[in-house]
Amino acid sequence: MIKGVKLLLILFITTAFLGGCSTSNVLEFNTWETKDQLYKVSKQLKIGDVIITSKDWKKPMSWFGHSVIMVSKYKVGEYPELCYGYYETDVILWLSKKKEFTVLRYKAFNEKFKTAFLKNLPNTKHKQYKIVEKTDGSAFYCSQYIWYLYWKTAEDLGYDLDVDKDSGYFVTPYDLLNSKYFNKVLLTP
Repeated sequence: MIKGVKLLLILFITTAFLGGCSTSNVLEFNTWETKDQLYKVSKQLKIGDVIITSKDWKKPMSWFGHSVIMVSKYKVGEYPELCYGYYETDVILWLSKKKEFTVLRYKAFNEKFKTAFLKNLPNTKHKQYKIVEKTDGSAFYCSQYIWYLYWKTAEDLGYDLDVDKDSGYFVTPYDLLNSKYFNKVLLTP
């Protein structure tokens, strides 16, 4: 049963990849931070920051990169893969296992947004990992989870927000990476 689900997912990813579902690297985001900078980066992270990893062509499940979100000062939350649900881990431990990454911050993330965002976190945990339409809150995959948190928080505050670059049916990590709603967090010495 599990092998069949993994095969279906690989076929879906391949189809989406060949169909152009994922956006490619855009010139403005062609530089990545490396794990030797993780302590410098971790001191600058804030709740709501999005961390995107580079694509890994050797692993089919990483062809679109991966994304996690800061859910507290020291922890990231994510939906990492099939057969796993929501997972939280220490950000330094998580970053130490990544080759390349970049950090994004929502341009309008203020205290009001943060309060509403934190209220939505408990309702998005304890779901299964599943590829679903991005407004479906019954299950999540990595980038859709982040998209959903931002979408739902904005909805609760009374406005529309779609942080997906191409506003498609699915959202990939690179759709978030290239979204006009996020700024890259620049490292300070």
